Amino acid sequence: VMAAWDTLPPFSVPGAIPIRRRSGLSPEQTHIEHVVAGGEGLPCVVTDATVGWRARELWSFEFFSREYGDDQLIANDKAPLRRGESTPMQTVRLPLREYVKYLTVRDHWLSQREHGTPFYGNSWTPFLTHEAMRDHVGRMSFVEDLVEDGPLGVLSRKLTKVFFGPPATVTRLHHDTYSLHAWLSQVRGRKQFVLYPKSQAHLLHAGEGECAGECAGEGAGAGEGTCCDAAQSWFDPTAPDYRRFPRARRATPHVAVLEEGDTLFCPAGWFHYAIALSPSITLMRNFFNSANADRFVEGWNAAHSLQTQPQPQPQPRSQTETQSVPTYATPPRPSPAALEKGGHRREGQAAHHQRRGACSRQQWRYGRCRGGGTSHNPSCESSLGL
Repeated sequence: VMAAWDTLPPFSVPGAIPIRRRSGLSPEQTHIEHVVAGGEGLPCVVTDATVGWRARELWSFEFFSREYGDDQLIANDKAPLRRGESTPMQTVRLPLREYVKYLTVRDHWLSQREHGTPFYGNSWTPFLTHEAMRDHVGRMSFVEDLVEDGPLGVLSRKLTKVFFGPPATVTRLHHDTYSLHAWLSQVRGRKQFVLYPKSQAHLLHAGEGECAGECAGEGAGAGEGTCCDAAQSWFDPTAPDYRRFPRARRATPHVAVLEEGDTLFCPAGWFHYAIALSPSITLMRNFFNSANADRFVEGWNAAHSLQTQPQPQPQPRSQTETQSVPTYATPPRPSPAALEKGGHRREGQAAHHQRRGACSRQQWRYGRCRGGGTSHNPSCESSLGL
């Protein structure tokens, strides 16, 4: 069925450290050895995290086409979104069954629109609308996750996505926003990941890029979704250009190839790059726990406080780029128990409380935070996940 696409071998990454493969992990072990290890965490591949999931038996391209083919899927030829690129990102919206045809028919009309890279379906959030799919998966038992159903139900389902793609679909090097952890479970196909510690952002030239000159004076962390977004790097670890990114020679890549049934844990702040080696279905979830709940709240407050300030008018964008921006999540309200585990308030958080639209820890704790209402901040969501 998938003969329309050739599979790829894993890429050779200079200086790569294999990511450790684990099984039988308890949340306590994961916390010590992978969530907070060394002060910034350490990724791992968990081989038994999805044992017993119905998704392992049910999920296939044909299954999704048959059962959920009318769902509208947004597919991009570049991810995540980067404004100001010399070649803008292309975005299409099409029924899921039509995207499956793209994966199975060599001369599909969508393939005629490719500009060197295939289209990646990386924004489907089926758990918001398809209650039955929740029975196909389970909660991860190897790691603490405080984004629970109940008051955080909508956020929880928005942070859980299914990614589809043919070989060579790429998620460019970035780290996820709001200091969120992530896990990614490979349900079908193979996918290669390259990760770098957050402490090596400067070695990866994060915040620098082909349009960095347009951001002169704004600094490397000039804001989410800009060409100087410090959460993103233009360095490609599978085709390293050390003349353009000389400091990247000193960066330390951690590499894994996920097989079906494998789950990658990516600690908050770690830069990650992914490329599908075969037709791929990946389940991804962002979350916070006791190690990063404070940073999540602080980051959320900072982003939504800035939204209440007068903002310069954005430049007109193409229709396809506008279509690529998903609806932003309603601000979450962590449960008292969740934030009780979140540790002590970090320095600098008090300054956020004084800004209009920011929420104090007490407001979050008792569910009174509105975080600036439902303000749309697509650039932040564009960096969530792979």
